[in-house]
Amino acid sequence: IIARCEAFYEDLDFTAARQWKEADPSRKVIAYMPVYVPREIIHAAGMLPLGIMGGGDGLEVIHGDAFYQSYICRIPRSTIELGLSKRMDFVDGMLFPSICDVIRNLSGMWKLMFPGKYVRYFDVPQNYRDNVGGNYYTNELNELREGLEHLSGRKITDEALRASIAVYNENRKLVQDVYGLRSREPWKVPSADVYLLMRAGLVLPVEEHNQMLKDYLAAAVKVERQKRDNCRVIINGSFCEQPPLNLIKSIELSGCYIVDDDYMIVHRFLRNEVSTAGDPMQNLSLAFLHESISTAAKYDDKEEDKGKY
Repeated sequence: IIARCEAFYEDLDFTAARQWKEADPSRKVIAYMPVYVPREIIHAAGMLPLGIMGGGDGLEVIHGDAFYQSYICRIPRSTIELGLSKRMDFVDGMLFPSICDVIRNLSGMWKLMFPGKYVRYFDVPQNYRDNVGGNYYTNELNELREGLEHLSGRKITDEALRASIAVYNENRKLVQDVYGLRSREPWKVPSADVYLLMRAGLVLPVEEHNQMLKDYLAAAVKVERQKRDNCRVIINGSFCEQPPLNLIKSIELSGCYIVDDDYMIVHRFLRNEVSTAGDPMQNLSLAFLHESISTAAKYDDKEEDKGKY
């Protein structure tokens, strides 16, 4: 399982997503920067959400350096490199969530570089009252829904949205199960394994990722690994710029068990299940307001809450 995940991690041509699209001419792929976007809406449209974490340490940035100053982080520069080097030529649209000003600017640059592609800067509320930020965010979700409907040429029904919410609820639970097992018994679940499993979830259909997580959990509990007298550490603050895989391995080799992290928080951005009853768009909106984690990329509306999470 992990060997397959590592192949996905190293593949900067996104072969798995390309093959998924090529299997049916009507299929479309929507890429996104994986801090947070409502992947449920993309899935309900019959499209594949594809997480783009830049080019990592396996891509030489040449064209991208002409678009950003050298002090800007590598993610936007290497993402431009992926686009201009045709590695993302099969992608039909790109979502840029509200992470930072640089990504906001990248959304506008993407429109200029790739005219004709669906591009959206995806904003989130900074007011957490249901009748203010909730209404605003529900409207944002509906605009995304309408944009994807126009792109696909078919309606996204409430039934399809509820089904997608259900399958992502299962994904969130399985992801938490993996993290929970590592927290309890980190010697059985190396952090490099967890990292690669989560990276695979950025490129695979969610149903396939769910099965992969189930298979891994079933295998991991049976593995006999020696328990070491390691320090238990938490990695926090790497939700955007990702470390090289070997750095994650070296932390454990140095005598530390990583028992929690915020790599690829898109998988764990919502802490609890999203309701599948009633209006699915409102349910997604309320889940963001009341069930999302705290992170530097998300506004804190109360100063006393800063840093509590």
